[in-house]
Amino acid sequence: MRVDNGRQPRRLPSYLRLALLVQLGLLLAGLLALQVANPGGWLAALLLASALNLAAVVAGVLRQPVEQAEPGAGVPVPRRPLPSGPAAEPVATGEELLRRRLKTLEHDLARREQRLERLTAGRDRARQESRLKSDYLALLGRELQPLKGRLEVLLTARDEPPLGAAQRHALEELGERLGDLAVLLEDISGEEPAAAEAAPARRANRVLIVDDGPVNLMLARQVLERQGLEVRTATSGAEALACLDQVPFDLVLMDIFMPGMDGMEASRRWRDVEAERYPDHRSVLVALTANASEEDRQRFAEAGLDDYLAKPYRPQELIELVRRWLPAHHHAPDTP
Repeated sequence: MRVDNGRQPRRLPSYLRLALLVQLGLLLAGLLALQVANPGGWLAALLLASALNLAAVVAGVLRQPVEQAEPGAGVPVPRRPLPSGPAAEPVATGEELLRRRLKTLEHDLARREQRLERLTAGRDRARQESRLKSDYLALLGRELQPLKGRLEVLLTARDEPPLGAAQRHALEELGERLGDLAVLLEDISGEEPAAAEAAPARRANRVLIVDDGPVNLMLARQVLERQGLEVRTATSGAEALACLDQVPFDLVLMDIFMPGMDGMEASRRWRDVEAERYPDHRSVLVALTANASEEDRQRFAEAGLDDYLAKPYRPQELIELVRRWLPAHHHAPDTP
């Protein structure tokens, strides 16, 4: 029974078939001559050569690959099967490639946003630290102004005993050093130099903060200056009255509990000096106190105080008080 295993029959090329026929013919001729004639050495050599040639042709035939059938010969040409199974990867479509590209762009954008946030946060911290240092330097520079004023008073006082030459020279040198220090602080902090004090008798929106706590002074001053107000500070009632001798004020924040002259006594004297030096001007006095009962408010009114602000107070409460007592400043350009 013939079993069809799907293999194609081996077909020899024409030149091999011709060579095989020639060798077979030579071998048959030699055998025939061997039977008829007397064999000799040459005939044996011819038969041996013919046998070797036939063996070489057969070996070459066996080494030749299977020749594909010519088209139209009726023999089907085997086709190479397409790869299949888990090892075969599906070909990505255009939509899939676009989706991968968009995902890569999203990841890159997220990384850039994170980096931008870190850079922005670092820039904001640097600006805040720089602004805080500038505020401290500016505050220190302004605190030198009362010292310079006190030196000028000592140098120009007529009621005091006259100063000796050495004392006057030392005070003048101290005044020059303080002036140089004030200019240096103004340059470092970037603040514009203060205007000369020999200004008009009245200047709008001038505020005086009287408090013996340096932290309270600094915070209140920063809040009010950011509202566009001109702010001065004093740490005692006597220093507050000395400021009033120089210029009038529109608003005064007076701490009630201070060593030496307290806020109540300082407010009474403030009203007396103000009525004598600036009869056409009356400032707004606001008490800074932790306790404000009905009896306390009555005492505040008797001492010449107009309002009170409970301590500790928030910056927004201070801003609202300024807007209430200085309504013309409510529409200032620097007011948020």
